[in-house]
Amino acid sequence: MRQKLVVLSLLAPVLNLAPCFASLEPPAPADTPAPAAPQAESLPDAKAIMEKYLDALGGVDRLKKIKSRQITMNLEMPAQGLKGVVHLYQMPPAMAYSETEIAQIGKILQGSDGDTVWESNVMMGTRILKGAERAAFLRGMRFNADYDYEDLFKSMKTVGVENIAGRPAYAVEVVNQDDTKETRLFDKESGLLVGLRTTTTSQMGEIKSETVFSDYRDVQGTKVPFKFVVKAMQTEMVTTIEKIELDAPIPAARFDLPDDVKALLANQETKPAADSKNPQAPDEMK
Repeated sequence: MRQKLVVLSLLAPVLNLAPCFASLEPPAPADTPAPAAPQAESLPDAKAIMEKYLDALGGVDRLKKIKSRQITMNLEMPAQGLKGVVHLYQMPPAMAYSETEIAQIGKILQGSDGDTVWESNVMMGTRILKGAERAAFLRGMRFNADYDYEDLFKSMKTVGVENIAGRPAYAVEVVNQDDTKETRLFDKESGLLVGLRTTTTSQMGEIKSETVFSDYRDVQGTKVPFKFVVKAMQTEMVTTIEKIELDAPIPAARFDLPDDVKALLANQETKPAADSKNPQAPDEMK
């Protein structure tokens, strides 16, 4: 059971890396980024780094023209001998649906109609994500997250230079609107995002993860990282993009809430009313 929980926990940071595909989170195992020697040069402003990143992706004008994404990814956890396939669909503002299939685990579904966020798997059943989990999912799946970064961040600051896969990268500390923090690492030369350190809330609590992005390729005038390696809980998950389509039609029904999710929502709406009619119920059960 723990192996299944680990997989579910690692999938959270994988699926929440959608902002890195808005360009439309090195070979494994990747070393943990370590601070490089102090730099004699002054550090650039974080906003300048973000603007260079957007230019490297293809420019804001190009990014704003993208109205949908469909991505097929292969994932592997080498130490556990697990392999799987992820199908991800996205449309603005934050509509998303993902289907992950791993032979030893089964099928894992996640989705959002832009408001309600849900997850379903054979081990935990269907549940509606709340609080920090919901916020992280919606932030990760926000379609225009890259070029709307000033709306998403409370603050951002360049804090140093680190080495990622033998190359220097600027480290930018970000505070999100919900006060969660992350560190983004941008290649000094190319400006592309090459690393991410964050904490994700999952069914196993808070999970610290490190992600290294590589193998950037051109896709219809934008840059996309075709490989990213997530390390968390002393486990490594390697994800590679097999296919990506921009602006291909996606049926609106793809993002409709499943019947079991609707049932959970209906139950949540009726329960407060029932409790208010019987305020002594909790005491009677003691």
